[in-house]
Amino acid sequence: MSNKTKFILIFSGGYLFTISMLFLLQISEIPWFFLWLVLMHGGIIILALSKRKFKTFPVLSHYRRTYMSLLLFIPILIYKIITRIFSLTENEEVIKIVSLAIILVCLTNLIYTVYKVKRQEDF
Repeated sequence: MSNKTKFILIFSGGYLFTISMLFLLQISEIPWFFLWLVLMHGGIIILALSKRKFKTFPVLSHYRRTYMSLLLFIPILIYKIITRIFSLTENEEVIKIVSLAIILVCLTNLIYTVYKVKRQEDF
């Protein structure tokens, strides 16, 4: 298996796993929230370890873009924290719609990354 294929498999798996756990974080209640939080960090660790493994290849821009796309989930988490602190009503439908929109952005980023890596000559 080539390094390019290994990178695509490890990177895609870690990224998809992290995105899945972030979505579950958005829609879960407190007992399950902590499980998804730990698992989400496991996905981030997979991404960090794959970054270390492939550091001799030109992959830094792919990881930078990926980490930036994961930051899109933070406003939802802040919204949920604010609603809990101030005992406000949480609009779960909006959270689901915004989360799915962010997931679409993340999946687009993943497809773009795979496309760019496949076209790279120096991998």
